[in-house]
Amino acid sequence: MKWLEDRTGLNGLFDKFTDEPVEGGAKWSYVFGSALVFVFIMQIVSGVILATCYSPSTTDAWGSVYYIQHKTFSGWFVRGMHNVGSSAMIVLAVLHMAQTLIFGAYRKPRELNWISGVFMLFIILGFGLTGYLLPWDQKGYWATQVATSIMGLVPVIGEFVKGVIQGGNDYGNLTLTRFYSFHVFFLPAGLMAFMAIHIYLFRRHGVTPHWKPGEMELKKKTQPFWPDQVFKDVIFAFIVFISMVVVVLYMNGAELQSPADPSSNYIARPEWYFLFLFQLLKYFEGELEVVGAIIIPSIVASLIIALPFIFRSRSRSPLKRLPVMGSFGACLAGVIFLTIMSSISDSGNERIIKQKEESEKLAHVAIKLAALGIPPQGGMAVFQNDPMYSGEQLFRQHCIICHSFEGAGGNSAPDLTAYNSKPWLIGFMQDPNAPKYYGRTKINVMPEYDLEKEDLSNLVEFLLAQAEPDKEIDPVLKETGEMILEENECYICHTYDGYGGDTAPVLDNFASDKWLRSMIEDPGQKEFFGKFNNMPAYKDKLSKQEMDNLVYFLQSLRKKSY
Repeated sequence: MKWLEDRTGLNGLFDKFTDEPVEGGAKWSYVFGSALVFVFIMQIVSGVILATCYSPSTTDAWGSVYYIQHKTFSGWFVRGMHNVGSSAMIVLAVLHMAQTLIFGAYRKPRELNWISGVFMLFIILGFGLTGYLLPWDQKGYWATQVATSIMGLVPVIGEFVKGVIQGGNDYGNLTLTRFYSFHVFFLPAGLMAFMAIHIYLFRRHGVTPHWKPGEMELKKKTQPFWPDQVFKDVIFAFIVFISMVVVVLYMNGAELQSPADPSSNYIARPEWYFLFLFQLLKYFEGELEVVGAIIIPSIVASLIIALPFIFRSRSRSPLKRLPVMGSFGACLAGVIFLTIMSSISDSGNERIIKQKEESEKLAHVAIKLAALGIPPQGGMAVFQNDPMYSGEQLFRQHCIICHSFEGAGGNSAPDLTAYNSKPWLIGFMQDPNAPKYYGRTKINVMPEYDLEKEDLSNLVEFLLAQAEPDKEIDPVLKETGEMILEENECYICHTYDGYGGDTAPVLDNFASDKWLRSMIEDPGQKEFFGKFNNMPAYKDKLSKQEMDNLVYFLQSLRKKSY
């Protein structure tokens, strides 16, 4: 140690830091600043660990976070601590600011100390804003869009600032890399610079003591920073650490929603520390939106920065600084009230509740599919591993323009809700020209059949038996079905087993994968709708895999409603 001391002077440096006099003695009210530094160091350590596995690109971001969360040793815990740490920093920064305000530590000659602290709070909020985009999941993607849209409301320079932050007019790879660079380079550098200034100014002017004791009493109780105040700081930092661990274990790490989908209608909500601003915007609509989004927050921020120059009370007693304490209390109460109101509003919103349930379900599916491999196209491509999801997306992309489905979509073609299921076919047989079926198309030549309930059920069962070509049809059902077709002159238009007309769809393999695929590929074929067809052919529009997935989805409608 003597050899090391002779060459480095570490003991002297340590003494210089620990011999700082604490006027009035050590107090628990001084621990918030040290705890904030401790959590920031934890954020740096956990952030560096995460950065070793994270890839900041739109194709790799979600997959790399999935890898951290589910494949690396304790990755879920490290990510959870980093996530909870961002909230802990905001809470500690506000507590430290409140303690500073109560003790009057913003007064002369500590004005710059206060201002540097306010800028540190803004930077900490910036960490939260830039951080939750990095997973490139639904919540981060859409919530950040709300934030950048607010930036665009700034008069004159808003659109320019928004474009610089986004890296263009649309969200993409440049957006993610810019947010990443701010999160891991610029903001940490800025926070460390202001922290150095803040600590230097704090050491220069010393601790602001309690306002009650007199000068003689304060001098009498003055202690060095080491060991009493250090002990209190360490105990409180340990409590903060344990609290963070408990929260992470309770939440099972940080949430990872399904990959960002720009084509979805996700209802965005920011993180809890920005909910107050989100709620405030609800009271300013249309042209007044800039008031709630920019003007009011800017005025409040300016007043906080200028606080030491506005209120110059000679006394540090809170009771003699009621305008300051009242303004701070009202501002904090307003933030808490708006945050609670936003949470209550969402808790009673059926759309939000339903979306939350669907998001959790979809996230579970995405994570399950990611275990099978994430394609090079990016996170959203994991759903290619799920024919059901992929098929539904293709259906909504290509089919719902004309066909209605579960109460949504077009109305110029049959409703495909429960398509080809027994209830759907029974309704079709009873009234094929109803608006739900072919009533709005050129295909209006099929007559209505007033069949007995048993005959109608047997006919539909016979037709659906064709959907399983690998299974032998029950001989009795086959004979009954053919007899009903014969008695009701269905063979005039339809062909079955090589016999019948050619002006309506062939009934061989009806509703099977092969039949459905052939119909989608070219519905204008003679075997289907021929000259009555209005539906486009998809044989050159969908790949084989896409066709397989679409057929799989449509078949699921029949099977689950059979």
